[in-house]
Amino acid sequence: MDPEDHLCKFRNAALLHQYSDAVKCRVFLNTLSGSAQKWFDRLPHESINYFSDFKTAFLRHFASSRKYQKTDHCLFTLKQGPSEPLRSYIKRFNQVVHDVPSATSEILMSILSHGLTEGEFFRDLIRNPMKSFDKMLEKAASYINVEEAQAA
Repeated sequence: MDPEDHLCKFRNAALLHQYSDAVKCRVFLNTLSGSAQKWFDRLPHESINYFSDFKTAFLRHFASSRKYQKTDHCLFTLKQGPSEPLRSYIKRFNQVVHDVPSATSEILMSILSHGLTEGEFFRDLIRNPMKSFDKMLEKAASYINVEEAQAA
């Protein structure tokens, strides 16, 4: 369990239901299970006075459970395989991109094009550079359609 994800989901529910601070503490307690519940049971009596106390203690205790935040450097390892279809490469690339929120459109365009095998799409990107990552994906879609039509 990523404590940040857990808190984010709880905050959304608390906002929707407009919980007071005291209610947030009681309701948050009910979202805990397993080791988190055991952790709470071992807290000193009356050590939590406000939800901010609860949040701070929870995040501090479960800091080691946080998801590793990937950086754009991990994207540089993505390469299209020699016989890998463009659709497969784009899908794999986009799955990794979801874990890298800091990557800008310019970085994504550069990394995606550098990972491509030489082919029509690669050559077209060199001849006609795209202005945004979304436009690059639109162009890739048209090449995917041609690639799949040729394979059929």
